[in-house]
Amino acid sequence: ALARIRAAGLDDLAAANLLSYLAEQREATGYVPDDRTLLVERFHDELGDWRVVVHSPYGARVHAPWALAIGRRLRERYGTDVQAVHSDDGIVLRVPDTLSGPPSDIAVFDPDEIERIVTEELGGSALFAARFRECAGRSLLLPKRTPGRRTPLWQQRQRASHLLNVAGRYASFPVVLETMRECLQDVFDVPGLAGLMRDIAARRVRLVEVETGQASPFAASLMFNYVGAFMYEGDAPLAERRAQALALDTNLLAELLGQADLRELLDPDVIADTERELARLDRPLRDAEDLADLLRSH
Repeated sequence: ALARIRAAGLDDLAAANLLSYLAEQREATGYVPDDRTLLVERFHDELGDWRVVVHSPYGARVHAPWALAIGRRLRERYGTDVQAVHSDDGIVLRVPDTLSGPPSDIAVFDPDEIERIVTEELGGSALFAARFRECAGRSLLLPKRTPGRRTPLWQQRQRASHLLNVAGRYASFPVVLETMRECLQDVFDVPGLAGLMRDIAARRVRLVEVETGQASPFAASLMFNYVGAFMYEGDAPLAERRAQALALDTNLLAELLGQADLRELLDPDVIADTERELARLDRPLRDAEDLADLLRSH
């Protein structure tokens, strides 16, 4: 293995680190997941809830619909919604510790049923809503009041949401069908997921479940992505709050500027610079043509 890694271009330190990383994973779980051995790891987090990590190398296009199906199974089994984050290296789920036993046997599905399950779950997902907005925009179903101006994203979301509430009643509405097609074919790889389920059923791919005291090295890197996905949920950072406020129309912004926390949006130095630019004091007049421009602008 060391010779193969060196032949790939890694130096001695990088090769040793990589082999050590794999050895630590094997020591923590007993397995190193690969394309023929998938690993379902579960452990308690710092709050005592269950974290379930599916280690798989098959990529986000397979993991995204798989996460939807697992979320549905857990919701039906335990009556509670779970939080799931997928990446190219696996799936992380958080399950509240209100169960009689640890969550097990959650990742294997009937190959003939998996597409139906994903399709039924997709309609209520955030991905479907976002893709519907894009498809509706391309289909000119979200017309602009003034074609020369950009519509704020939050308004697009509201209008798309209202349109989806109406269009969802009609099974053959073309934009709904195109959105479903785009999600299932362009974003997801549902046939690849069904093929993986067939390989598991035929034992060409084995799926191993282990319970650990803490996150394994592979799980720790996936947990980093999980924390990043939920860290600012419902709590926008300061820079993002400022950007949202500045995106408002000028009349509403004028009403809001009386609030103490929003006065910081306008820097006094920037105001002074803007005044100089508007008064044309930032650059001297060079000739009669500049003077004519100044008189026209004022």
